[in-house]
Amino acid sequence: MRGKIIQKKEQYVKNRAILLSKVCDERNLNARKIILAVLEKGLEAANPQKVVEEFLSIKNNELILSDYSQIEIKKGCRIVVIGAGKASAAMALAVEKILGERIHQGLICVPAEEIKKKYPLKKIILQSAGHPFVNKGSVAGAKRILELVENLTENDIVLSLISGGGSALLELPLETISLTDLQIIFNLLTNVGATIHELNTIRKHLSKIKGGKLAEAAQPAKVISLIISDVIGDNIDTIASGPTAPDTTTWQDVEEIVLKYNLKGKIPIAIAKIIEKEINNEISNSPKKTKTLFKKVSNYIIASNTVSCLAMKKTALDIGLNCKILSTEINGEAKDVGSKIATAINNVEKNTLLIGCGETTVKITGQGQGGRNQELTLASGISLKKSETIVIASIGSDGKDGPTDAAGALIDNCIIKKAKQLNLDLQEFLTNNDSYNFFKETNGLIITESTGTNVMDFIIALKLKE
Repeated sequence: MRGKIIQKKEQYVKNRAILLSKVCDERNLNARKIILAVLEKGLEAANPQKVVEEFLSIKNNELILSDYSQIEIKKGCRIVVIGAGKASAAMALAVEKILGERIHQGLICVPAEEIKKKYPLKKIILQSAGHPFVNKGSVAGAKRILELVENLTENDIVLSLISGGGSALLELPLETISLTDLQIIFNLLTNVGATIHELNTIRKHLSKIKGGKLAEAAQPAKVISLIISDVIGDNIDTIASGPTAPDTTTWQDVEEIVLKYNLKGKIPIAIAKIIEKEINNEISNSPKKTKTLFKKVSNYIIASNTVSCLAMKKTALDIGLNCKILSTEINGEAKDVGSKIATAINNVEKNTLLIGCGETTVKITGQGQGGRNQELTLASGISLKKSETIVIASIGSDGKDGPTDAAGALIDNCIIKKAKQLNLDLQEFLTNNDSYNFFKETNGLIITESTGTNVMDFIIALKLKE
């Protein structure tokens, strides 16, 4: 049925039966049920179709936005729908439901798994693109999108649907830079623990479509961007590397990031030459907020981790728990954050749920397999107070955690007992960055598959009464 929500309420966790069967006592079973219910409420609050339908509507010849803006659809107006991101396919489905035949044409770059869901779209084409690494589909989609926004008039409207993952899914590198060059530099940056802001600062300057350049290409049309945020602080020029946002960074920032991580002699020669040209002022920066073009651009954040955190808190309060949101801007090394979360839950009163949202990083030194959420959870288990009924869980809201099939993991005393029975040492697995195999052996992985959204990571910790 057209417009039907793809993900049904409270059916995100695919291995729920395993997680609820592999427990050592009734108290832990109850705690796990609560943890899973709270996580799924957070995911439901970031449902892309739901948030678009709440934000955008049409009446007569006007687009109505939830901030009470009204945008006239003038005679002969062409509405072009473009975008990229893990949540953008579901966003496109909502837009087609609202605008229908008023859409002139459209194209969205999405991960391959979103194509497999077979969204019933009629006017908007889905382009399979690369994630987490740029591929030929990312480039082909970017080229086609730039063609779609060429030769528009001031009477036309570009509706841009942006969400997390767009940085890899939508890309057109500068002429002298290859896809291999991009993959090398971002592998280097990821392995040294560069932040998403640092990664996207470099992406914007190596691209012909990011850092406001897409908005620039669409002029003189009116550009409206609906954005689901996956970055700390909801900076619109960082989300998907800000294709429709004025860039707040410079080539000097790029150079400083390369120097900060001692990558000057390691990055591809083509990129090093580009940075050298910047030093000699031979390359212009991406468009800044002083550019008059941004007077015709409106960027709206319609979902974020803050909204999801509040939904999770309400769920906890409704079932009678004490609840506190620690932060919606959690960052830092995953294992350090995990240790702090464990300390925090150890020291609260019973029947308390702690919530955190954000995105951590992992500095890879071992040879194992895992992701930042699994590593955070494993690290928390080392500091967990063994005499209490405590469960800690962390997941990526997009359903992916590193190069694994898991969204994240949970840990409690049942997991720790299982590890002891199997003679598995938590610290040894943590040192080897091998959290995935630890939780695979102890049945602690949380599997959601692709959730169709992305608002960073959810971290929750629960302490129940005995």
